[in-house]
This record gives sequence, C-alpha cells and structure tokens, in this order.
Amino acid sequence: MEFVVEAKSTKTRKFFEAILPSMISQLKLENSRKLLIVKVDQIESQGVTIPIDGIDTYLVVVNPTNSVTNMGITLAHEMVHVRQMAKGILKNVAKGHVWNSKLYTKKTKYLDQPWEQDAFAKQELIFRRAIE
Repeated sequence: MEFVVEAKSTKTRKFFEAILPSMISQLKLENSRKLLIVKVDQIESQGVTIPIDGIDTYLVVVNPTNSVTNMGITLAHEMVHVRQMAKGILKNVAKGHVWNSKLYTKKTKYLDQPWEQDAFAKQELIFRRAIE
C-alpha cells in the first residue's frame, strides 16, 4: 500500500511517515493496491476514514493535537478501519454500515458499533509496535 502524508507540521508529517510502514505491515495491507492519503487537518472528531472508491483511495483525516502520541494512536485506530474496509468486513451503505454482513443503522451508538470496538481494542498495541 502506497501512502502520502499531508500535514502543516513537518515534525508530524515525518513522524507519520516513519510509523505508517509498520502499521501497514501489522495490519497486512502491504499488497493493497489502494492509495492511502493521511491528512492532518481540523475536523470535529479525532479522526475519520473515508473510502474513495472511484480512485481506489482511502482518506484518513487526523485532527491535530498538541500530543504526537495521541495523534499516533488516532492514526492506528483509523488504520484498523482501513483494514476493515480493505478486507470487506466493514462497508459504508446509505442506511449506515454493514459489519460482517449485518446492517447497523446510523442510530447505533458509537461505542456499540463493533468496528469501533475492534479499533479501540487494537489501536494501542499497533501504535506501540510502530514506535518500537
């Protein structure tokens, strides 16, 4: 998987560029033909992952914070979502999301969403392994 990092801070860009290869490897995404664009930009949440099917790309946006560690953990969380989508486990649909062939509507509470539970369970370990 090829990736591009866009960040105003050179320090943040270089940090993400340094840890992304490990995250991609840990999540077994090396052979993915999709492009990963990681953008550090102001958004309402800590992070978001958006599949862009027409150009075979995943866009991951991470909200800048004062802590590079927090941004790295958020990146790891979003990379779990990239894997979920790349493997077909998670799909965005008009009514909400499909996880393992089961529809979850937009009314499903954030912490009750199984894809979020999966990402929260893995984010810390993925990040720690990436910075070793």
